[in-house]
Amino acid sequence: MKYIIRKAVIARVPEIEISVEEYLILQQARNVLISALAIEEKYEILIANFLALEKELLHVAATNMVRQAHSYTEFFETQSILNICIVNLLTSARLYLDQLPQDVADCAPENLNAASLVKERCSKEYDENFEYRFMEALRNHVQHRGIPIHRLNQGGQWTSHEDDALISYTVDIIAQRSRLAENKKFKKSILNEMPEDVDLKIAGRRYVESLSAINEFARSLISMTVESARERVKATHTRYSEVYSESLIGLAASEINNGNEVTSVPLLLDWDDVRIKLQRRNTQLVNLGKRYSTGEPSRKIN
Repeated sequence: MKYIIRKAVIARVPEIEISVEEYLILQQARNVLISALAIEEKYEILIANFLALEKELLHVAATNMVRQAHSYTEFFETQSILNICIVNLLTSARLYLDQLPQDVADCAPENLNAASLVKERCSKEYDENFEYRFMEALRNHVQHRGIPIHRLNQGGQWTSHEDDALISYTVDIIAQRSRLAENKKFKKSILNEMPEDVDLKIAGRRYVESLSAINEFARSLISMTVESARERVKATHTRYSEVYSESLIGLAASEINNGNEVTSVPLLLDWDDVRIKLQRRNTQLVNLGKRYSTGEPSRKIN
């Protein structure tokens, strides 16, 4: 058995022989980077669904400002679209949370406690934040019993009684305790602590804030091993560049038996650059529960 580094091309190119230990290290490095990207991809899906909800809320408010809905059909269509947004958010959150412990464990194979540490961090958010507990219970309700939005409030009102007052158009999406209580399997402890009406805009933002804190914790657990994995691949690039000065596209480590390739480890990093871009774009969302977007004009403008 022989292990080499070379470009996976038909043309004659240099090859560098490596040890089986070096080959296994490169194989593990690639697996670490694959799992790290998987975390960022699923977090991106979660954030994209949250953004879709926030954008739809603004869209509904702006539409009401210009075209007031009067028919039940128009009202139903609005509520249906917002229900879809909430369901997508809850589903993507579950996808992210279910797979995160294993993804982190795969990124940090030497840390045998990695998966349990992630689960403990999730439990901490659950214990400390009502909105996290509520949205998790609501997700279970949506999966097995009913829809999330029970009441939709929309319309405009004056912001004050002053001469320069504005008319603010908003939309509220409400989950009602009385409706959730009809589901005998809805978690009783959550029912007991929730008010009659839960504003899903606020609950959603605080839930995503908790998920963002969990994601940042996961990143901190794996940062050293992920960076080390990337550096191992980059070092291989540098090593091969010393014998081949042209493009490294197609570079791979291969296991060869009697002249035939048995296994191969691609050694490109373009796809890992996407992971880094996602990390930079999706930074931790702090105080998200205290934020909101608005179309209100700034009073500082003359």
